[in-house]
Amino acid sequence: MLAHDLGNEGEAAALVYLEARGLKLVEQNFRCELGEIDIIMRDGATWVFVEVKTRRNEDFATVVEQITPDQCLRVRRSAQFYLLSRRLDEHVTPMRFDVIAICQQPEQLYWLPDAF
Repeated sequence: MLAHDLGNEGEAAALVYLEARGLKLVEQNFRCELGEIDIIMRDGATWVFVEVKTRRNEDFATVVEQITPDQCLRVRRSAQFYLLSRRLDEHVTPMRFDVIAICQQPEQLYWLPDAF
């Protein structure tokens, strides 16, 4: 399986998981010059920007350990751009940054709300 396919599978699983918990999809794979946001959802009035990490196994490090500070910064900046492009003020708009970490072997899914 190609890395791209693995990522798409993980994002699909994350979306099903979060929707089952009441979050509503707004947009997937938002891209701008600052970076990409895998999934954008709403949890009531709160905007939720979700980073999805999917790995085949955790032989080298846990999936969560593979999320870098640079990735978090890119997601934050992309979220700022997203909100501004929709005329929403990041200082008054409730928002959070979640992580969904998926490992295929053994099969595990971790949801880390307000992860960064």
